[in-house]
Amino acid sequence: MELTNAQKSILDHTAHKAAGNFYCGDSKEMQELVRLGLMESAGTKSFCPDEYFKLTRAGRESLR
Repeated sequence: MELTNAQKSILDHTAHKAAGNFYCGDSKEMQELVRLGLMESAGTKSFCPDEYFKLTRAGRESLR
């Protein structure tokens, strides 16, 4: 599977920089990562209306 630079950046940011390894924000790139099984919804938080996402096992493995 060929990922875009934006998708690779989301995966890397989530794994190495995001607080609690949760990525906040829903975009075309995120929806494609979810469709590919690399990210999954982690729900919403009361302080933010946007959805949060986390890496799946496949998402972590894709970073190697």
